[in-house]
Amino acid sequence: MNTTTPITNGGSAESRSRDDESASDQLRRVRAAALALLGKAETAANATDMATAVEKAAAALKLATEIETADAAFAKVNEEVVSLKRANKLAPKRERSERIRDYIAALAPLIAVITLAATLFAQSWQFLRSERSKREDALNARWQDAVKMISTSGALSPAIVSLQPFLRSPEYAAQAREVAINLLTNTSDQSFFTTLFGPAFAPISWNNVDDVIRLDRALAARASPLIAKSWDGKTNDMSRLSADETASYNYIEAVIPTITAQIGNVLKTPRPPGTQVDLSATFLKNGDWQGVNLDSVNFESANLSWINVRNVDLTNVTKFTAAGFYGTAWWEAKAINSSLLAYLTASYPYSKANYPFAPGQEPSGLRSDAFNQEAYDAAIARLTSQLK
Repeated sequence: MNTTTPITNGGSAESRSRDDESASDQLRRVRAAALALLGKAETAANATDMATAVEKAAAALKLATEIETADAAFAKVNEEVVSLKRANKLAPKRERSERIRDYIAALAPLIAVITLAATLFAQSWQFLRSERSKREDALNARWQDAVKMISTSGALSPAIVSLQPFLRSPEYAAQAREVAINLLTNTSDQSFFTTLFGPAFAPISWNNVDDVIRLDRALAARASPLIAKSWDGKTNDMSRLSADETASYNYIEAVIPTITAQIGNVLKTPRPPGTQVDLSATFLKNGDWQGVNLDSVNFESANLSWINVRNVDLTNVTKFTAAGFYGTAWWEAKAINSSLLAYLTASYPYSKANYPFAPGQEPSGLRSDAFNQEAYDAAIARLTSQLK
């Protein structure tokens, strides 16, 4: 029996179409043969021929049925083959999709945690920013109120109270120190100085010593006309000053030693590289400066009164135009340069008139045995022998 075979994986659409046409032609030919045999049976001359024709026709019809059944089975097999090929083709994609789905299912909790953390972080940052902004606004309002109170109040205690919180504020510390310098420069109240100076500047170090020097320089500028007015050529005649001027003079004389000591303490510590010290136009008095580093310090127009500079190296002090060393035993320095030595021996030599203190009454630890002509002459000889 001539039947077609199922299409394999390598079969094409064209070959499958040719096989379908071949099966249909066979089915038509078999049925046509069966009909021809039946027609021959009707016209058979005898019973034997009729029986033979009917038998052959039945066989042909049976064959047609078998061909039709085989063709249906073949079509079913082809459909299953196509379905299997499609499933085989889609299997990797389906497997990949399932893996992705599994990954997403596994990562979903982590993604949810990360999302929640990001949300909480953003909310916390916004909250902190809002709170900081509120604090800054409140601090700014307090600062404006403090400035207004300081400007309008005639009492100094409220000024101190209102200023102190800002002296440690990163945003307002510099402005608060400027206000403190202005207040300390213009007051004549020594207790006010004691109350404000520490909170405004302590601890004094290389980070803020320039502010202390500016305060000293401002007080020196305030004292200069008072000294000029009271000086009679030999001593300070306080009767030449008014009551307010006398109060100012006494205030400056009282607080300058404290400032001098604080500046000296900083100069005794290691100086940061590249730092230039400018003490020009300052008023320095009654300070024990033994051990200070005065390397390259600018003393132009400075007034150093009763300063202990024993064993201090003055070799690199080259800026000293119009500097005053009244009451200072500068000859006790460790070393000195020729220009400064010539200036000091000409302008501030030892004399009893310039150093009137009795033994044991010298300020800031000045040695009584340094204030005599013999000690002075020996010191000048020592300093001169060291000149290069």
